[in-house]
Amino acid sequence: MRYLLCLSLLILLQSCSDKNAKTAENHIPEQATTTVPTPDTATRTTQPIVEKPTPDTTFLILPGQRIGQVSLGQTAEQVSNILGKPDSGDAAMGKALSYWFGKNRKNHVVAVYFSRSYTEGPEDNLLVRQVRVNSSAFKTPESLGAGSPIATIRQHYTIAPIAYYQSGRQRIYIFDDMAKGIAFETAVSDSSCIAVTIHQAGEDVTNSYLPMHPDMTRL
Repeated sequence: MRYLLCLSLLILLQSCSDKNAKTAENHIPEQATTTVPTPDTATRTTQPIVEKPTPDTTFLILPGQRIGQVSLGQTAEQVSNILGKPDSGDAAMGKALSYWFGKNRKNHVVAVYFSRSYTEGPEDNLLVRQVRVNSSAFKTPESLGAGSPIATIRQHYTIAPIAYYQSGRQRIYIFDDMAKGIAFETAVSDSSCIAVTIHQAGEDVTNSYLPMHPDMTRL
């Protein structure tokens, strides 16, 4: 009897031991998880917008319209009221060419070509047909003017060489954007601009350039 009781206790202990072993085997500890922050792809660094400085309207060149305060179509009297009496000029046969020199730099010149119109206002009115400047103070909305490389000007205007004239020993080339009404001059065919002229958009500038440069040769 004692033998059977001992045998029963041994079987019970063995059963408990197997059960505990299986429980230990089946219990797998959870792996520690680490949350790695991911960069927010939607967040982008916004670069500040740097606007180009707007040229002073006093020195603004608007192709086919005006340079500074002198506009195409103004009368000679209106221009004189703005710029004062011309420093030099010539007039004959219903046409006039007037020059205003810079106060501090005499080589800076504003040249205005007038011609009489028999269809616009009184017949005795001389109207502005072209305005030419050679000072780098005057700029287009793209900040182009005297001193700008022709290569840069080509990025904004469809210019083509249309004529040249002699200035001393130098040959000056005229590049015109007829459609927009603006011409650029350069001493070498592909160098920097030395002067800018505005004229009526769509008009052949050489028709009225002649009084400024009588020796001009059309290309």
